[in-house]
Amino acid sequence: MNIVDDYAELRMKAYVEAYGCTLNVGESKETEELLAGKGWEIVDDPSGSDLVVLVTCVVIETTERAMLKRLKELSSAPRLIVTGCMASACRERAEKIVPSAEFVPPGSPASLAALIGELGPARRLVREEGSCSIVPIATGCKGRCAYCITRLARGDLKSRSVETIVESVERLLASRPREVQITAQDTAAYGTDLGTDLPMLVHRICEIPNDFRLRIGMMNPSSALAILDPLCGMFKEPKVFKFLHLPVQSASDRLLRDMERGYTASDFMRIVSDVRSKVPGITLSTDLIVGYPGETEEDHRANLSLIEEELPDIVNVTRYSSRPGTKAAASGTGVVGWKTKDRSREITETRFRVSLGKNKELLGKRVKALATEHGKGSSTILRTDEYKQLVVREQLELGRYYDVEISEATPTYLMASRRIPA
Repeated sequence: MNIVDDYAELRMKAYVEAYGCTLNVGESKETEELLAGKGWEIVDDPSGSDLVVLVTCVVIETTERAMLKRLKELSSAPRLIVTGCMASACRERAEKIVPSAEFVPPGSPASLAALIGELGPARRLVREEGSCSIVPIATGCKGRCAYCITRLARGDLKSRSVETIVESVERLLASRPREVQITAQDTAAYGTDLGTDLPMLVHRICEIPNDFRLRIGMMNPSSALAILDPLCGMFKEPKVFKFLHLPVQSASDRLLRDMERGYTASDFMRIVSDVRSKVPGITLSTDLIVGYPGETEEDHRANLSLIEEELPDIVNVTRYSSRPGTKAAASGTGVVGWKTKDRSREITETRFRVSLGKNKELLGKRVKALATEHGKGSSTILRTDEYKQLVVREQLELGRYYDVEISEATPTYLMASRRIPA
């Protein structure tokens, strides 16, 4: 055995596991790159690894319990590093489960690097996990939402420089087309701490000559209002998916004030109207919190009416969960469980009916879509320019565009068949 082979056998193994939002997933991929660059071998199984890094989420109580359970399962790892929101917001609970673990606050690559020693020659990590890459552009936020533990965990807005982000995108882009997702707690707030803004960043990324599609992550209405005109122009970029993720959280202005969201329901509708008028066909995704303290039946009906009137393509429904240390936790326990469950079910039924109706309008349409990942069985998932999810019942090469015809509609995705040129 030569020296190189001998070193490869002796190389230390690291396993990284992530939960929660796209930002967490993006940071976990960066952690893998950091480890590989310091000589660690990245493995897909925690058993037998020398280091486990767990990127945690505690956005709701159910998720927190799942994290504590997972920590117990991983407690026998020779070395365990806990990062993500639990490392800041609920550290004392985690320490009771794994007192020997090391903790790194979320969005702190320098702190993580300081814990990880140099093991050998740097290695470039090359992974083929579909045709989609995630690039975090900021951590923290400018908001003060009364219910949000993530704000407490990540702190104030800290944007990455335009140059750093562009270099990350350029490094991730392979020879084939791919989807690039830029993500943050609030993408529309990006750059306000650096004297720049999201539209400027997006235009700069789109100047990269490679063939790719850019998906812009969640943005809060309060931040979007401040850049509304350039925001609309940003979505006109040919490389940008026409996809707007704009959480309203409630149609009740009273509850939005209690939540300290910094906008009204009419502000949300104004943003949607402006963007749709300038970017026809854009896909709208929004979020609703059900059962927030003080929510009445009238507030619930307002949520249903908003869905019927604004016709979002996607509605992410979350039942309110009291989080320790937040202002909302001191204001009450929220709506009784059975009523929250009933309201959540009714909103979901309305959302599915609306989205199914919109998807049926696309039946028979011929579109060009990018293959981004393999689905169940021999299927492939593709994305249209409007970020509509298409499923084709055949194994297609990822990172390529295909001409397809939409043949079936469901509330959450569309079925399509590949059109083969004559």
